[in-house]
Amino acid sequence: MTLKGMNALVTGARRSIGRGIALALAEAGCNVGVNDIERNGQAEETLRLVRAKGVDTEFYHADISDRDHVDAMIRAFVERFGGIDVLVNNPYFARHAPFLEITEELWDRTIDVCLKGYFLCSQRAAREMVKQGRGGAIVSISSVHAERVWPTDTAYGVAKAGILRLTRSMAVELGRYGVRCNAIMPGYVDTDHVFGAPFPSPDALPEGLRPFIPAGRQATPEDVGRAVVFLASPAAANITGAVLPVDGALLATGVP
Repeated sequence: MTLKGMNALVTGARRSIGRGIALALAEAGCNVGVNDIERNGQAEETLRLVRAKGVDTEFYHADISDRDHVDAMIRAFVERFGGIDVLVNNPYFARHAPFLEITEELWDRTIDVCLKGYFLCSQRAAREMVKQGRGGAIVSISSVHAERVWPTDTAYGVAKAGILRLTRSMAVELGRYGVRCNAIMPGYVDTDHVFGAPFPSPDALPEGLRPFIPAGRQATPEDVGRAVVFLASPAAANITGAVLPVDGALLATGVP
């Protein structure tokens, strides 16, 4: 599943799952653009770790819910790397509230980051991929909240469900250009896990989560990242419009 010589842009990548995705892509030989709304010590560490994989990288400061920011970011990325082969939509915003207490501000910000931003980045990147004439891959990070309801997750869950529908629509419309579009639904993720460290043992799984995760451990950012690598690679050449759970069979259990 080599991606050597390819160029990927990962949004929301300064830490956590985004960092795991950036590192997995770098490990596969891909040059990586790291986007986030904030450039801080976490972002600098991600850039350092990506460079240590022997690939090229650059940071792109942008609010992905703002079209002007997105246009400038994609333009700069293409100028810097000579093209875009992979886009990974990953920004995270979650502020849970009971349905009767959801404010318009909370609703708008959740949809702006977790759905509108995915649309803006995907559309802009897809236009570049079509222009380049060599296809490409768009992978969007959704969540198990797209298919299962938890109390207080209405705004977040609606946005994550919208990502699945957006992905399928893009797959249908962009297929003739060789642009493949897929989504990943992580479940519980151990965001403190260090990339390259031994995977957590079943003993490390908190007791309260055991009924939810038959696989016996939480996912790691590395798990999500390597799923992205697969979907972006030639190994997934005929996979588009698909949704891949990375949840240890959480959705299969039926446990609320």
